[in-house]
Amino acid sequence: MSIDTAAKDLASQIIRQDQVEIRCHHDADGIAAGAIMSIALYRAHIPFRLRVTPRIQSQDIPKGGNILLCDLGSGISDLPEETMVIDHHLPLFEGPYHVNPRLSGIDGDYELSGAGAAYLVANVIGDNRDLAGLVMTGIIGDGQRLTGKNQEIYLEGMGNGIITKKRGVRLAGRDLPEQLILATNPYFPGISGNEAEITALINQCTPESSDISTDSLLSLLILGAAEWNRSESLLNLYGDVYQLEREISPDAHTMTMLIDACGKEGEGSIAASICLRSSSDLGRAWEIAREHRLRLINELGQTLAKTRNEGDQVYEISDKRLASDMADTISGCKDIDRSVIVVAGEEDGTSHLSIRVPERGQAGTDLGTLVHTLAAECGGYGGGHTNRAGATIASEHISRFIAGIHEVYA
Repeated sequence: MSIDTAAKDLASQIIRQDQVEIRCHHDADGIAAGAIMSIALYRAHIPFRLRVTPRIQSQDIPKGGNILLCDLGSGISDLPEETMVIDHHLPLFEGPYHVNPRLSGIDGDYELSGAGAAYLVANVIGDNRDLAGLVMTGIIGDGQRLTGKNQEIYLEGMGNGIITKKRGVRLAGRDLPEQLILATNPYFPGISGNEAEITALINQCTPESSDISTDSLLSLLILGAAEWNRSESLLNLYGDVYQLEREISPDAHTMTMLIDACGKEGEGSIAASICLRSSSDLGRAWEIAREHRLRLINELGQTLAKTRNEGDQVYEISDKRLASDMADTISGCKDIDRSVIVVAGEEDGTSHLSIRVPERGQAGTDLGTLVHTLAAECGGYGGGHTNRAGATIASEHISRFIAGIHEVYA
């Protein structure tokens, strides 16, 4: 079935509901997807409630048919059959109302995000083309590419004046110093999070009675970080930047950071309000995002030199809210040529793990499926994408879980 047909089937099911309970994942892509569907339902005069959550289990989903999962649910095989799912993770759910690019032969890792899939459904319900900017936050948040369906949505947004493009620094922040202070992709050891060093660096690149020389600044940054970061990560520093003409935070990278940080810090309502174009909580969102990013940078500085066992790329941290971002940042480093596993222990005896593997893994391997299987064997749960995944298991099984990853991704 084509994804457009799946979107029409799901939209028809949504329209039949007296009300809809939307539950979305707590990262940028999930919250953008939930917001897109919320706006579409509001405009169609369908009552709804939106909840942001880090995970769901099948027992959390009641029967009845009015539950819509966004960026969640595909990896749960025993959901009630009538559950409505918009997702792009590896699919196990076989219900009839399931929009997932992978089920239509589209690459869910790079060619269509959860927000992009939601956009397709929303535009069957009504004219919601002005929401293309929110799709960009899903693309950026999940490290996707402007290709395939993503590119189609982007070009439609460009054509309708919803998205514009220019060249510039591709970092989140309200000005250049803040962009460098909060930089994690790429990450600049000794500079990211260090306001004094950044001030000195900017002064060095600012001739007397002249504006800052951005070219000189970027050159110094790249020279200083080249031995630490992979070239792909350094390419994120400068290039195409996207303006979201209908959103309250117009820079796409900045908007993505605000949504993602608030969601992961348990402030999903603030993240959602930003996507719903309310500026009332924007100041608070910036406080949360800065604190989240600076805490991540501090954690990076303390743990990057430490591995659980010599030779392993296993990093232990104390705060699971940082695990996914930590794994993403470390996997951008030049010296990483195998799996990266970030482990965050909990007081209840469980541990959360975020796993990243090189794009070109062994033939026939799929990280999301492997993590799902290993987590179940360890009495927990997990899943994800081809190269990015996460799991929660009993802490006593960590060594067994890691060994299973290393067997495939040596």
